[in-house]
Amino acid sequence: MFGAACVALGMLIVIIAFLVKKDQISNNFKETAFFDRVFGNTPTFIGEQDSKSKPTAVTNGDEVILNLRGGENEEEGDGSAEEQLPSVPEDNTAKVTINELKGEQQPKEESVSAEIVRKEEPAVKTEPEKAPKQEPQKVTAPKTAPKPPAKTELQLCFTVIDADGTVVRKMIKRSVAKNDSPLTTAINLLLAGPDYSNTAERNLTSFIPKGTKLLGARVSNGVAYLNFSDNFEFNQEGTVGQINQLMQVVYTATNFSTVNSVQFLINGQQKKFLGEEGIRIDAPLTKSSF
Repeated sequence: MFGAACVALGMLIVIIAFLVKKDQISNNFKETAFFDRVFGNTPTFIGEQDSKSKPTAVTNGDEVILNLRGGENEEEGDGSAEEQLPSVPEDNTAKVTINELKGEQQPKEESVSAEIVRKEEPAVKTEPEKAPKQEPQKVTAPKTAPKPPAKTELQLCFTVIDADGTVVRKMIKRSVAKNDSPLTTAINLLLAGPDYSNTAERNLTSFIPKGTKLLGARVSNGVAYLNFSDNFEFNQEGTVGQINQLMQVVYTATNFSTVNSVQFLINGQQKKFLGEEGIRIDAPLTKSSF
């Protein structure tokens, strides 16, 4: 009696285990072909159970779409498939890669962020083309001949010797550049003698001793103080020569409106006579002195 109860209990456990693991057991019978080898054919419920419980796979490239619900009857099964597989969307399908079915980890696609760096060249400021600068035309005034220096006429006193030997006073004019010392210029021209290159002066003579130099000239109160070198004191023509040399200087100097008379000086000294026994020159001489 006890033995029969144990057998019945064992059969009940087998039946409960079969009902709980029905899908898995059916699959095992199907895969091992147990009924084919023992009885010669497989029962219909084993074949149907296999198609119901086994998820359908649809390949799409390297992805496999599985129907994890095991057919229309959602109550069959113990829920182990839902625990082992990812959540299934409402359309009863899930996309699983072939590598995942093989237990291989799907290689992660390397995210390559291609950052295109565009190196912008610095903007070159292009200035608008400027019209070529036109240089102002230089207006050159026509070249004019330089103005000649202002001229002035000086009167010089020379002498002319007639055929009978008479000495005659002769006044001539010289055109010279105007300056601030016309008296000094006139006396120096007189000391240089006649200009024999000029036809009008070829017959003129001078009794002033050669080599005489004017050492200074000044005018004060109408008197021209003229200082001569030693040569002026010695005249080879004697008294006639001395009178004419003095006369030439006095007439030349008094031709200026500011000069009335001439005081002669030799080396800066006022002497009584010109030479040892010549003409007295210790006082100013005028034109009336001759």
